[in-house]
Amino acid sequence: MKVDFTPGFVLHRRPFKESSQIIDVLSRDYGRVSVVAKGSKHNKKGQAGLLQAYQPLLLSWMGRGELYTLTAVESAGPGFLLQAQSALCGLYINELMVKLLPQAEADAGLFDIYQYALQGLQSADNNEVTLRLFEKQLLTELGYGLAIEYEYDTGEAVQAERDYYYLADTGLYRWQQGLSYPKLSGRSLQKLVSEQTFDRQSLTEIKQLMRRVIHFYLAGKPLQSRALFNPVHRGQKKDTT
Repeated sequence: MKVDFTPGFVLHRRPFKESSQIIDVLSRDYGRVSVVAKGSKHNKKGQAGLLQAYQPLLLSWMGRGELYTLTAVESAGPGFLLQAQSALCGLYINELMVKLLPQAEADAGLFDIYQYALQGLQSADNNEVTLRLFEKQLLTELGYGLAIEYEYDTGEAVQAERDYYYLADTGLYRWQQGLSYPKLSGRSLQKLVSEQTFDRQSLTEIKQLMRRVIHFYLAGKPLQSRALFNPVHRGQKKDTT
């Protein structure tokens, strides 16, 4: 396969042999792909210097199988500037993309969702809202959309005054006293459906929901980026993931 100057972003980099790197890329037209950037490990100038997270790029590669050779890279515009907590949130969404996205399945909608999340993190108006909406939209694009408008077993619509719990492999159920599952208010679920008017309670409950669902689809694989929100690493800043 030979690809010329397709829009993309660097999701993750890791050393390869003595002087190269393997770059996990999110591309608009080819989905998540892995490419070898030869000689880029110690070269911080020119093309290799462009291979930074949150930098819109035009990427070219060639090869066969699941690991291609990067042949050219150009800037596609100014990079997103993520600072402080936003930078940690950016690492989190990048790790989610690497671990959840299949190889080489194009999804332009997913590419747009990712850029929108970077815009939100750059403005830093409300990182929690940005992350929750990104998680919801990511799951939907991957075919794991949350079924949170109706009870799974009864078919009844969610009501604001009722409490519920959610199972990722089936759906939503009415919560009852004595259950070990985290309780979700119908009010919070309705806010997640409408994607607006979040408050502290709804954000707390939705974060718990997203953690459980994402943990299910990761099959228990840990997210290393979450450790960066530990007070030892983050200077007592709030964990938004």
